[in-house]
Amino acid sequence: IVVHQVYELWFKLILHELDAAAAALDDSRAHAALAPMHRAAAVEQLLIEQLRVLESMSPDGFMRFRDPLAPASGFQSTQFREIEALSGAGDARHLRDAGRNDIQRAQLGDRLARRSLYQALGTPMRGAGFDFPDGGGDEARARRISSLVSLYGDHDDPARTVLHELCEALLDHDETIARWRHHHALMAAREIGTRTGTGGSLGVAYLQTTLDQRFFPELWEVRSHL
Repeated sequence: IVVHQVYELWFKLILHELDAAAAALDDSRAHAALAPMHRAAAVEQLLIEQLRVLESMSPDGFMRFRDPLAPASGFQSTQFREIEALSGAGDARHLRDAGRNDIQRAQLGDRLARRSLYQALGTPMRGAGFDFPDGGGDEARARRISSLVSLYGDHDDPARTVLHELCEALLDHDETIARWRHHHALMAAREIGTRTGTGGSLGVAYLQTTLDQRFFPELWEVRSHL
């Protein structure tokens, strides 16, 4: 119970830092986005380490308090769904998750309607002369990838150095959350096996469907083009 309560505090801080980074990007102040992105990734590392507290419990001990908590579940965390939305992986289906009240639905809906961190990255990228259009079409995507290849191939200039470091900081955020998802799935399998989740989800089976999710797929893909 304490671990999940502390998670909500860390989620609040992560959102604060990601919002600060996004605001700096909107103002074309890429350098000012670096510190909050690094702090967000540092906090996300703590999310992973806290799972070891739960793993110290045997399955029977875990079950003694787990089942009476139903329908409480980390699956219902509005703040984590906000982190996903801000990072570009929001899903409107979560507005219908059980246990979410009207205020939380409005809060999440507002996040889903805003620009993502990756979209905000476009502002300083275009300011530095890169062809970095918005949009989900194949042409826009190919143009962004081409610009990222150029940036990763040559980032000695101070302005390009900052943008390169920023892209890597975004990937730190992406990778650390992915590692947390993986460790979370392992912890759940260790404690509850194939049981359903307390919030009505598919439990471990649901967690496993999220393991390949990435916030910034184009930042991962650029590696294949270098």
